[in-house]
Amino acid sequence: MGILIRLILFFYVLAVLVALIAGAAVCLNLIPTQTWQTVLKNLIAMPETPAVIGAMILASFCLLFSIFSGKKKTVLRRDFIELQKGLPGEVKITLEAISTVAERAALAVNGVREVQVSVEEQSGDMPVKVRQEIVLGQGFAAPEVSAKVVSAVDDALMTALQIPGVPVEIKVVEVTHAVTERARRVV
Repeated sequence: MGILIRLILFFYVLAVLVALIAGAAVCLNLIPTQTWQTVLKNLIAMPETPAVIGAMILASFCLLFSIFSGKKKTVLRRDFIELQKGLPGEVKITLEAISTVAERAALAVNGVREVQVSVEEQSGDMPVKVRQEIVLGQGFAAPEVSAKVVSAVDDALMTALQIPGVPVEIKVVEVTHAVTERARRVV
C-alpha cells in the first residue's frame, strides 16, 4: 500500500472515528437533543460542508479502488536472498555479502588491478547475478583473466556461502600500465 493511500486512510479513519463517537454520544443521550440539532443545522449551513463531504466521498472511492485494483507489477528491493525456504532457521544472505566475496575473489586473480562489483536480482533458478567491471593489468590477456575471475568467484561463492552456479558477467573497463607489487611474506 502506497504512502498516499495510507495518508488518506489515516485521515479517513480519524473523521469516521469522530463521527462515530459523536453518534454514540447522541444515541446515549450524553448530548442534549437541542444541542446536537443546533450544531447539525449550523454544520449543514456552513459553505465548507459540501467540500468536506466531497472529500470523504473521493477518499472512499480512492480506498475502494486501491483495494480492488489488483496487484501491479512493482520492483521490490530486497536486501537478501533466501537460500533454503521452509526450513527451521532459514538461511538468508545479504547482497552485500555476495558482493564482498566476489570482489575479494576477483582481486586475488593475477592481472586484476581493480574491480567494481554489483549484484543484481533476476528471475529463474538462480535469484542473483554478479556483474564485475575490472581494470586489467598491462600484459595480461582479457579472456584468460576473465575465465580465471569467473572460476575464482564461483569457487569463492560455493566455499564461503554455499551458493553454486551464480552467473558471473565480466566487463574489462580499462587496461592499466601501473604495476602493483603484491606483498610477499617470508615464513
